[in-house]
Amino acid sequence: MKHIFITCLLFLSITSCQEYLDIKPHEEVIPQSAEEFSALLHTHLDQLDNGKSALILSAAEIASNESACDNLEVALTRAEGALLRNYIGDIATTERTYSSYYSLIRDCNIIIGEMKDTESDVARNVLGTAYAIRGACYYELMRLYCDVYNPQLKSQLGLQLVAVFDMEDRPIRSSLKETMEFIEDDLKKALSYNVQEPIWRFTADVVKGYLARFYFWTQQWDNAIYYANEVMKSYPLVNREGYKEMMKNGYSLKGNMLIKSELLSSSSSEQEGAGTYEPLKYRPVSKRFIDTFSDTEKTNDIRYEMYFSKKRIAVKFIFSGMRSAEMLLIRAESYYHKGSESLALADINTLRENRISNYEPLTLSTLPEPVSGTDYITQDVTGTPLTKLASLILTERRKELFLEGDRLYELKRNGRPEFWVAKNGQKYTTRKFMYNFAIPIRDIKRIPDLQQNEGYEDYIIN
Repeated sequence: MKHIFITCLLFLSITSCQEYLDIKPHEEVIPQSAEEFSALLHTHLDQLDNGKSALILSAAEIASNESACDNLEVALTRAEGALLRNYIGDIATTERTYSSYYSLIRDCNIIIGEMKDTESDVARNVLGTAYAIRGACYYELMRLYCDVYNPQLKSQLGLQLVAVFDMEDRPIRSSLKETMEFIEDDLKKALSYNVQEPIWRFTADVVKGYLARFYFWTQQWDNAIYYANEVMKSYPLVNREGYKEMMKNGYSLKGNMLIKSELLSSSSSEQEGAGTYEPLKYRPVSKRFIDTFSDTEKTNDIRYEMYFSKKRIAVKFIFSGMRSAEMLLIRAESYYHKGSESLALADINTLRENRISNYEPLTLSTLPEPVSGTDYITQDVTGTPLTKLASLILTERRKELFLEGDRLYELKRNGRPEFWVAKNGQKYTTRKFMYNFAIPIRDIKRIPDLQQNEGYEDYIIN
């Protein structure tokens, strides 16, 4: 029985996206106990710990995605950095991203739909983790494949919502509103199980962090503030020295990190490979990003000290996961959109005083002028031109979350700016439509009426 079950798990783990609705274990190999069902989750959690999970990307994948944005200099990339992306169009048609998330969703659906035990301690941890992972997967898919939510629009395309393991089902895309409701429901169900043991990774605090992210992305500012507060109660912001220690290369959770990729080393050296990606050193940090630091900050900001060398080579620890500074930034911007500018600025001052030595807090009357030419973002998520305070909040987010996989989503969330880069005599232009990734063509062919995102008619060969 054990051998058959393990074979089943291996078979499921290699299934492609186009088959995620086609594979159903034969009755004799369906897991029976909560412990057996937990093996499905531990397979994925082990991949997460080894930097091989789609849900929380590896340092290499974070670096690759960041290279498609605007904080790194494409034109000056040396030949050794050929594996890096040139623009967002390079990653927008990657089919593996879609299939990887739906493979995770499939296994969560097996657990949620088939596990009979729902009351034992193990079962509650398994169910809480399964709901958390499924909700997080749909959240990531929504950010990649759907328009940013606009409360003024009644009809926006959402995702293919697969809630049960049914080999006959061929869902088309739901509305974005339905997708949002599904994600919210999953994450709240996950929270109701109150998973606490770190071995499950997606503990109650991590789920609260995902709820803060979700409500922030969908412009539900009060809820975003609430859950950001909840996380920060357990994971307060670390000071300048604490940040310096936390952001050194390493495999463990440190400081106020809640969850991360690559907790296990595949190397005999404790530090080799952790939070690093070799090709990144061949693409310089862009002058636009460097110039977001004022002259004073270039002397006193620990981030400027730790992020790149004098030759503009990125040396920062590539972090992929969740830490509480992100929650502070979520809360600050949410306060701003609610019209609570003093509270928003207070949060930004709190972040800055924990990163900048000899810091003098800013007031609403002493806000700096945005540095001209440093940012392609010129409007906020509501389409409003940036004010001084909004620009400060977004700039601090850009600094704090540099090389943490956030920049693509910030560009998408705030106006989807178009810009071009040049490399080897070729021009690469990021178009607005590219911020919504392409639904894989094999899924479009297999499922009647499955709608492709706009703009790809001339970019994808059928």
